[in-house]
Amino acid sequence: MKRIAPELREVRHIKVCYSKQTYCGHPSQSGLHKFGNGEIALMHNHAICAYGAEEDVSHGVYFREGAFLLQRSFDHGETWKRGDDQVVWDNAWPEEKKKGILAEALKPGVERDEIDLSSPDAITFFKRSNAEGRDSRGNENIETFAFRSADRGHTWEKVPTKIPTPHGFSSVMVDATPPVQFPDGTQGVMADLDQSQLAFYATDNNGLAWHYISMVAQDADMRFGRFAYQRLLRLPGGRLQCYMLHLAGMRNQILEMAYSDDGGISWSSPQPIVRWGESPWASLSRDRVWNRSMSGPLYRSPWPLLLADGRIAVIFARRKPPYGMGVIV
Repeated sequence: MKRIAPELREVRHIKVCYSKQTYCGHPSQSGLHKFGNGEIALMHNHAICAYGAEEDVSHGVYFREGAFLLQRSFDHGETWKRGDDQVVWDNAWPEEKKKGILAEALKPGVERDEIDLSSPDAITFFKRSNAEGRDSRGNENIETFAFRSADRGHTWEKVPTKIPTPHGFSSVMVDATPPVQFPDGTQGVMADLDQSQLAFYATDNNGLAWHYISMVAQDADMRFGRFAYQRLLRLPGGRLQCYMLHLAGMRNQILEMAYSDDGGISWSSPQPIVRWGESPWASLSRDRVWNRSMSGPLYRSPWPLLLADGRIAVIFARRKPPYGMGVIV
């Protein structure tokens, strides 16, 4: 049966932050928070960019001279107020200042702010930082520090929390998906270990410390396959779902999901949520001509949303002509 591309209606593009001399991107690694009554806070990597070479927009922009900029909308994202944009972290700060802030997280007995992470006004910013050396796969070692805010990102704590790396691993990265809330007040997040395996972390003291709890997913071929773009969702019945992109390895370019029924202690094996032969792009592709080679995964950024009627919508991106965004329900 021929599948017909869906008709899009009332779709508008709204510019949040833009100029031809500025790189604005990767909000999924910085933070997107909805507070109600139309208020949204969005953070993204913000840097001067010449758009003259590939390295200008490559992943290395995270660690070059650029800032993590927080912008705010009070009308459900229709407009984004300028003039009160807040720089949460600036890579252009002097090295002494940056190292001094992160060093505070390692001092024993340092005084910390009392913040209730279960409050609807509380948010967490997970900041990646380059560490010395490289891991066994040749990747740069990455450390992550968590900064908390009790007032929707207007002010931030001065002393962050360092996310610990489990024994045997050299890097840990946490994306900006808001932590899931458990009924007892604890929170959980997903972490990427050595850019090869996914792990579940949790805190029972409002983010003063984050602890490794369990391994969620790892590919059978540890030298090649890995997972990325992990997103955590907690269902009303208590089940945790982790949505992810499987890169290379056993199932290349496939969106998958694993679940836990014991609060993240143990996980099912990841299973695909997309199927070959069920593509809404298939008929469109035959009408397009692409004369350049395309490398890398086809899909990116699965983002699950729990709808009011109980269904789950997963929005994702496609990096193969015809480019676009898709949704699985």
